[in-house]
Amino acid sequence: MDDRLVISYSSRHFSGEDWTSRADRWTASFYENGPTEVFGSAVITRVVPGAVPNPLEALAEDPGVLDRIPRVIFAEDGGLAPVVAELRPTLLLLLESVEVSAEWRGKGVGMRLAVEALRRLAVPGALAVCYPAPVHPEHGPGEVCPYDSDDPEARRPDEEAVAKLRHGWETHGFSLLADGVYARRMEP
Repeated sequence: MDDRLVISYSSRHFSGEDWTSRADRWTASFYENGPTEVFGSAVITRVVPGAVPNPLEALAEDPGVLDRIPRVIFAEDGGLAPVVAELRPTLLLLLESVEVSAEWRGKGVGMRLAVEALRRLAVPGALAVCYPAPVHPEHGPGEVCPYDSDDPEARRPDEEAVAKLRHGWETHGFSLLADGVYARRMEP
């Protein structure tokens, strides 16, 4: 039996002619022992700064699970926020989510595979951006999740998870950009 982990990629483009050639959403699927046993995935949106008319506006129409990242990295006019502009990225890799099956959680495998998936989609000067927080598929952008709740008892498990996730991303070279959003220069 082959004991390797495999990453396969698929992409889909945003609707609308302004986005079809300038931004795309990739899914990196994680497989164990060949191409039939999927145990996780990472969803990554690639944006070329300056080529997309207004990414903030376009992502508002098709946010996926992105909500905080676009508000931090883009200005209202669609340009880069000053904290990002000073980094002069050639490509933005917006990590929407990383999910792995229960038996793989807590081992750092999903994070390591997501970093590798980001690296493979990078070009020289790319900036990878993530928001380390638990994924709650039952909540959409703008909806209250436990980590946004005013109830400390509802928030505690998510606050602990956020702290662990932030530490994990930091060990992979990511650092705080602003408002809980982390970034790392990602070279191929």
